[in-house]
Amino acid sequence: MANYYGSIDLTKLGEIVRKHPELVKIANMKDGSQHKFLNIDINEKQNGADQYGNVAYMKVSCKKAEQKQGVNYYLCDLKESQNSNSQQQAPVPQSQAPSNSDDLPF
Repeated sequence: MANYYGSIDLTKLGEIVRKHPELVKIANMKDGSQHKFLNIDINEKQNGADQYGNVAYMKVSCKKAEQKQGVNYYLCDLKESQNSNSQQQAPVPQSQAPSNSDDLPF
């Protein structure tokens, strides 16, 4: 599976949430606080990359029964990340702790 990146237009996201509050899911957390969630879908473009290199898009996820005619649930376009899982990353070396606690590193 590829990794993607992009930017979400928060103005557009806010408009969708204000106009369609039924899409926002509220969850009660163990600590008593409430969090709001918006489910999303990420789909690859059917015709491949567009002229800007976008290969996928993000949209609000909702059931067919919840969709309203004429509403655009699109949020943003996405490009494939150059740091995908197919590239092996070198392990980060662990720093060694000093053997004597009196030794200060500075």
